[in-house]
Amino acid sequence: MKKNLIRLSLLFFVAAGTLSSCVEDFPTTTDASRYTASDIQSYADLFKVFWNVMEQRYNYFYEQKRQDGKDWNTIYKEYYPKFEALKTYRSASQAPVLVKEDYEKAKQYFTEIINPIIDRHFIVGIAMPITAQDYDTFHGGMNNPAPSYYDFNDKYGYMKDRLDHKLSNSYPIKDEEPLTYLAGNLKVNPDIYYFTYNQFTLSSTVKLSLADKYLSPDPGNGLLLSVTDIDTSANLNAIKDISVRKKLRDFTVNILNQWNTFLGSPDIKTFNQQVKTFNETEVMSDSLITLAQKLLNQSKNLVNYNDASTYASVWSNETIPYILWFAQQMDIQIESGYQLSQFQNATQKITTNGSLYKSFFNPLHKGDIKKLIIDLRGNGGGAIVDTRFFVDRFITRKTTAFYQRTKEGTGLYNYTPWVPVQTQLHPFGIPNNIPIVILTDKGSASMSEMSTLMLKSQGSQVISIGDYSIGATAGLDPNPNDFNGGAYFQDVAGGLLRFKMPTMASKDLNGNVIEGIGIKPDIYVTPPTQAEIQQMKYSPATFADRVMQEAVKYLSSK
Repeated sequence: MKKNLIRLSLLFFVAAGTLSSCVEDFPTTTDASRYTASDIQSYADLFKVFWNVMEQRYNYFYEQKRQDGKDWNTIYKEYYPKFEALKTYRSASQAPVLVKEDYEKAKQYFTEIINPIIDRHFIVGIAMPITAQDYDTFHGGMNNPAPSYYDFNDKYGYMKDRLDHKLSNSYPIKDEEPLTYLAGNLKVNPDIYYFTYNQFTLSSTVKLSLADKYLSPDPGNGLLLSVTDIDTSANLNAIKDISVRKKLRDFTVNILNQWNTFLGSPDIKTFNQQVKTFNETEVMSDSLITLAQKLLNQSKNLVNYNDASTYASVWSNETIPYILWFAQQMDIQIESGYQLSQFQNATQKITTNGSLYKSFFNPLHKGDIKKLIIDLRGNGGGAIVDTRFFVDRFITRKTTAFYQRTKEGTGLYNYTPWVPVQTQLHPFGIPNNIPIVILTDKGSASMSEMSTLMLKSQGSQVISIGDYSIGATAGLDPNPNDFNGGAYFQDVAGGLLRFKMPTMASKDLNGNVIEGIGIKPDIYVTPPTQAEIQQMKYSPATFADRVMQEAVKYLSSK
């Protein structure tokens, strides 16, 4: 899921079906997955397929009708004749100027249809003749002025020198912007702890999911290499020169012993004991972080049994078969028997992420953090699993946070009932309510908004400050077959249309659909001016963030 697709929202609307030449008769419903490129031979066909897919899968038709004031059937009747009048779709014989004129009109019509869409996750790419294999993209609010908010990286640069005992890190993510977080106590008021991050990918980057034990194969594991295995090796005993054979045997036994000394060391046993404690308590100690780093370094500095240069002193045409056999057996023992890679991944994660547990999650659970700012400005959302890993840490009671529904059929208004979304308690979350301020702006989207609703459901001790969020509260699912409507990403008609739309619709506890509107902050702060955006970026030392000032003022009074 591309981050920019999470932040922006696109729109769309329509009302019935697929292929019918009479504008008074609505298209016969065809399943979206069954369209092929041959079903689209004109702009009118392109519109009908688009319209029919929307009827089957779009999740906000009822609310869209209330807010837009138009009946979806009226949209079909109004726009089908306009698309039908465009006669140059894939027509090589037409003059280029006419082709371009029709293309521009088609773009205009789709924009007029889609711009009012309230769903801020919806995007459709439409391949029209003049764009060849490329797509024109359309989304809700596409003609609206660009929202004004601080870029996350500029905010990071502004805040990093305003924290004591600062924690920060950046984690690369394939094909996406890296996850970046920043945490620490505010210098201006050390009683207030501050945490910000640019996307909800914490579960896949900072979460420590450790095994029960490492480098501890079960007794009798047949994958382990022994000195007896070496002594009875056919490849070793095939070496005729006894002195060469003995030298090679002792050389490889020494390699095996070096590895076994490390694998059976007291430090490994201590490491496993401390991992067990962490898995039971989530308490991260300095000693575990230090030991993990020490063992990781040792594991990387052991003799390399796969490097030919290691065997230079015993290498010959006669010894090669045994050396290759030995290296293969060591590989089986180390990588399969002891699962060294699993151990190295775990120690690397502990050394990289342990400080976040030690300095943030652990004090939070102990009750040492008394006041908290969670800065979701510029956070465009991400994975719903972060709810369980992160958001639940601030939950003190199970309650309804908001409501969701899905499509239950292909009809225009075939929805499930609204289902309450319940909060859950984290086993290592906060022990008692504390004042929490959530900072939002027009860059706060999707999971940022879901999380804000969850946290605000906990009581008046949690408030939001800043600007309205963007209003992208619809749920996404990467598998379009999980629900009867919606799709995270779906190509239609051989890829001539490419849809991204939600599988779920959402509304808040008051029954308000805030899609395209956003969450109203408890303390509203006008969005930054362009001058302020530039000041934060280029003069962070002297700049004053009005939203942060309001948050500090509020929490200082608590």
